[in-house]
Amino acid sequence: MKSIFKFLILLTFSVTIFSCEKEVIEKPENNVIINQEEFPLVGIDWILSDGRIYVENMDNGDKSYYDHFGNGQNLSVLNPFDGASVPFDTLIQDITTWNFGNSNFTLNGTLAYTQTGSVNTINVSGLENGSARSIVVLELTENKLTVQVGEGYASDGNYNYYYFSTLTFITAGYTCNSCQPNVMFGYTYGGTITTTTSTSDIVGTKWVVTKFYDGFSNTYPNDTLDFFSGNQYRINNGSAINYTLSSVFGNNMSELTLYGFYTIGGDFSGMVPKTFVTNGEINSALFTDIFNTNNDKLVWMVRIQ
Repeated sequence: MKSIFKFLILLTFSVTIFSCEKEVIEKPENNVIINQEEFPLVGIDWILSDGRIYVENMDNGDKSYYDHFGNGQNLSVLNPFDGASVPFDTLIQDITTWNFGNSNFTLNGTLAYTQTGSVNTINVSGLENGSARSIVVLELTENKLTVQVGEGYASDGNYNYYYFSTLTFITAGYTCNSCQPNVMFGYTYGGTITTTTSTSDIVGTKWVVTKFYDGFSNTYPNDTLDFFSGNQYRINNGSAINYTLSSVFGNNMSELTLYGFYTIGGDFSGMVPKTFVTNGEINSALFTDIFNTNNDKLVWMVRIQ
């Protein structure tokens, strides 16, 4: 009986000790998602206030996040490796505007696309190159909207990466300091993502297309391109046409995309040196037709203003 009694005492003591151990709580992989559907999303001009880009090195597992804007930089892109392929991909702080309708999405008050999905996940399709973009609502209040967008995979020639952005928009007249959500768990801060070419560099400049080569012969159009705003230009004082200018992550080049560049035959995108505005010239830059990758042109331009 004494042995049984001692055993029961030890068993009770062991259960008491182990039951008092503190429960280990796993940190969530993502502590950003805060969906609040009671606030309106549709019919409001949402103005881009701030944003971050998250980059994961798929080869060594390193995770970093960067600010899209800062240190005098107000221009960035959703894809820092290849640049902006359509106007949707260009981000201009305090200027880029999104408006969600019932079945249409409007960018910057002028460009309209097809919109499908719910308030939590929205798909914008019918972009200029036929592609689409998926938008996930992370946070929605009366005056603030945070989304996840621009998910993709890319390579810089040495490593493979997975990346996406979180963007915070506010309503007109509303001010918000440090209104971005918490940083996603596991990522290390890397500063402001490098974008040395800003919108202000090219705005107000004029260029003459002195020559282009189509693989068969040289043509000398002498057309004048006037970059009169942060996202529009004119050819020979004609109607306004959209363009994007963005830096490419990891090298010293920028991507200049000229929609309606009918001087050389359509919608073209080319890689140019980041210093091309201050240098005042573009020499033998390869421009590729956005809709026909076999239609490449070599372009020469000189700045006249």
